[in-house]
Amino acid sequence: MRHVSRSPLPLLLALPLALLFATSARAQMDCGSCTPFSACDDECTICRGIENQDGSCSSYYFTTCGDAGGSTYGCMRSGCTPAFSETARSNRGTYGNGSTFSCSHHRVDWVTRHDYNQCNTNSAYWDASECEDWIDGGKSGFHPDCCDGYGPGGVLDSTYTCNHYHSC
Repeated sequence: MRHVSRSPLPLLLALPLALLFATSARAQMDCGSCTPFSACDDECTICRGIENQDGSCSSYYFTTCGDAGGSTYGCMRSGCTPAFSETARSNRGTYGNGSTFSCSHHRVDWVTRHDYNQCNTNSAYWDASECEDWIDGGKSGFHPDCCDGYGPGGVLDSTYTCNHYHSC
């Protein structure tokens, strides 16, 4: 009958050899995948070797998104937290949305915000604009019309007029 060794000695001797031949773990993201919203210190690779027949790269250069074009295309500076604050708002549309017993009046605004911490290395990304659809009022009753110009209680209120634009 064969006896299985329970000694940890073979494992302990093999461990340093395994670590000696192990390759270091590095980023596998292609630098072409870096965006202006990637961290500048995100590691990435650039293929520097001749492409193999199977389409794989034979030699990689390790760098960061910042070094691979962050100064031109933009990236987020390490340790910086964006501080966006609204700098402009313009109304693009108003509409009503309702049911049998209530309705809501919507505003559709184009809003611009500025990052006062200027975290991106490209100044083109210090400002961000987006379309915001928000409810600024409502009515209740039987089949209320949120676009008839009259607010709750029948008081004339220009807030409750509509141009029926649902987007910017």
